[in-house]
Parts: sequence; structure tokens; C-alpha cells
Amino acid sequence: MEEYLSSALQSMQSNGEPYTLSLSPELLQGLQSSLPDSSYNAEKYYQSPPVQSSGRGFTHGFMLGQLSVIVIIIIFIRFFVFAEAAPANPVKKRPTPKITRLGSRKNQNDDQSNGGDDNENVIHSILEKTYYDVDNHSPESLDWFNVLVAQLIMQVRREALFNDNIYHSLDKAFNESSLADYTDKINITEVNIGDDFPIFSNCRIQNTEGRLEAKIDVDVSDTLTIAADTSFLINTPKPITASLPVQISVSIVRFSGCLTVSLVSIGDSKGKQEAQAHDINDCEVGGVFSGDTKTALMFSFAPDFRLEFEIKSLIGSKAKLEDMPRIGSLVENILRNWFIDRCIEPRFQTIKIPSAWKGEKVSEGVQETNG
Repeated sequence: MEEYLSSALQSMQSNGEPYTLSLSPELLQGLQSSLPDSSYNAEKYYQSPPVQSSGRGFTHGFMLGQLSVIVIIIIFIRFFVFAEAAPANPVKKRPTPKITRLGSRKNQNDDQSNGGDDNENVIHSILEKTYYDVDNHSPESLDWFNVLVAQLIMQVRREALFNDNIYHSLDKAFNESSLADYTDKINITEVNIGDDFPIFSNCRIQNTEGRLEAKIDVDVSDTLTIAADTSFLINTPKPITASLPVQISVSIVRFSGCLTVSLVSIGDSKGKQEAQAHDINDCEVGGVFSGDTKTALMFSFAPDFRLEFEIKSLIGSKAKLEDMPRIGSLVENILRNWFIDRCIEPRFQTIKIPSAWKGEKVSEGVQETNG
């Protein structure tokens, strides 16, 4: 077989012509039988190897690329867009914010050590930034302030007269006071709350021992009257041994004096405060809130004030004594001493200013406090 094929190939090459080798099926089977391994398929020599298709590889690459892009997007959203929630009880201590006052935190930290020096700096800063010279500034007339005060007083009078509010308040105050132990029921017969207004003038700011004070001249020419009748009870040697009918009318017709107004710090005492005299030198200046202190508006009057009364009295049931000078002088001294013990320097009265940072209910009205 090999000789046959070799001769055939040599004859073809000698002719120089193209040739085509064609093998019949019988010849292929003979070649297969002559090979050492009969299981070998001779058709592998005749057929060309199959060419793999590139479409499947492109699909696999495209899907792998898309999957990579999706994974990158998920990682970006997870770690860069959505942050982890903070724990319920964070262990990390919150940083303390920097709080400055008067341009420097050092001043805030040294408040307790500096004491009066720091208060002087505060006063100097206020006067400098408000362009007020306490030594050369001329007194102010306060005409605009008089108009505002007049409107406020008019509103108070309307509320006092509405439904006889002032009558019921005075009646309750007199019959629940200590006078009720020595008198019969006190019946109010006349109340006059006036129709004029106070005039404030000659206002000047002064720096008095580290305290900024506004000194204002006040003049009131009006008639404020309250009249009542009762009976003084003589309880000796036994209760209600005898009684003495009394009718009395007290009117304030003139008041003038120098009013001093300033801001101070007072103790935040809780509960009912006792009525007692307090010295103005015992209070802290500046109106600085710290710990158990609150800022309050303090006011008092100079000792050279003018207070004029008009007192009418009628004592007895049958033989009546009218307008006894001794009775008028006694009542006037009681009222004058009461006013001196509470409002004349060095005594003072305070009105608490509500705090802007606490929701505490502040009682209205004038309260007596010790500074």
C-alpha cells in the first residue's frame, strides 16, 4: 500500500500539474484496518478541525462586565451614600461648644476670681458701646416715657374698675389682715384711684460703686382716696366688752421724690417670703444670673421725699368726734413709717425679671427680697 501511494505521488509531481487525492470509503476502511490501533478513526485525517464560535465568549465577557459595574454601584451606595446609624447610647463624649462672652472665653472663666474688676469691665463696656458719658451727659426729660406710663396706668385703672375688682381686693385684704383681730368687719365706703398721671423728669445715669443706676425725679399731684368704717373692739376683761365705731378716710394728695432704678442679683428663694427690711448694700450688682440667683429690677426712693396726706375721721356713735388731729397724726405716721421701712434708701423693693432660658412661672407683682 505504501509503495502504491508513493509511486502515485511521484508521478503527479513529475507532471507538474495540480492534483487531487480522493479516497474511496473502501480504501479508507482498508487504511483503518492496516493501522496498529483499529479504534483510530481515519476520518480525522480527512476532516479539518472544527472552528469554535466567538459569540459565546462575547456574551460571557459582556455579562461579566455588567456584573462588575453593578457590584461597584452597590458598594458606592452602601459605604458612601448611606452612613451607619448612630448607636442609642453613644460612648463618645460630645465636644463642649466654645461659648464666649465679652469677646473672650478667658473673661468667662475668670469671673469668680476677678470679682469687682470684671463688673467694672462690664460697666465700662456698656457705657462705651452705648456712647453714654455719665460725667458729661445732660439729664433727659423722659416725655416719651411719661406717655407710655400714662397709657399703662389707664389700663390698670380700667381693669381695677371692671366688675369692682379693686373693691373686692381691698375688702379681702383688710378683713384678712391682723386688724381683723381688733376690729369688727371693715366696710369700704369709698375708693378713688385718681385721674392724673405721674410725671418723670431729669433722668441721669450714674455709676455708684460698680452699679449703674438711673435716678429719676417723680412728681404726682393727684387724689388717691380710700374710706372705710368699722368698730374697734375692747376685749378686756372679756371678749367684746365694748366697741367704738370709727369712720376714717385717707387721701394721698401729693408725692414727689427721686426714684433710683437699677438691676441687681437676688437669691432664688422658694416659698413665701417674710416682710422685712433689706439693705441695698447687701445685694449683688450687675444683674448677673448664676446658680441660685435671678436678675431683678430694684427701685427705691431718696430720703428727701415729699408725701402729703389728707385724713378725715369720725369717732363715736352718739357724741361723735370729727377730724381729731391726734387720730390724723397717728394714721399719717403709721403710713409714712410703712413706706420708709420698705422703699426709702437703704431699703428697696424688687421685681423679678423672668428668665428667657427657664420655663419657671414667676409670680407677678412687687416682692420684697434680700439681696
